[in-house]
Amino acid sequence: MNKISAKSIQMFVAGALAIMGFHSLIWLPYYIVFSQSIALAGGCIFSGLALLIGVAMLVGSERAIFWARIYFLLGICGAIATFCLSVFPILPKPLHLGWRSVSDLLTPAILFGLLVWSRSKHFRDEPVA
Repeated sequence: MNKISAKSIQMFVAGALAIMGFHSLIWLPYYIVFSQSIALAGGCIFSGLALLIGVAMLVGSERAIFWARIYFLLGICGAIATFCLSVFPILPKPLHLGWRSVSDLLTPAILFGLLVWSRSKHFRDEPVA
């Protein structure tokens, strides 16, 4: 029976980060040309950082795990803020992003949970007797 290791969980999270970042960078030209929204283009650039963090994690950088945690926390905070702005409109023009931000919240929250779990005491190596 194969046991799940911390390294395999981190590689899964790294791959998910790289795919998320690549997807955002692919959509960046569309948002720049057709949407003409600086906020959407800035969001794509921020999300594109996930590609760099994911590749760094795949290569084995310990620093990348730290940056992945920060990236996930910022993503979670941004999704919560977007959801709150869409449910309780403060702006004169309401945002129609409520349910989309819920799904955008789940992905970084689950990946952040996996990353924290992979660094827990459960996965620390026990000395071989």
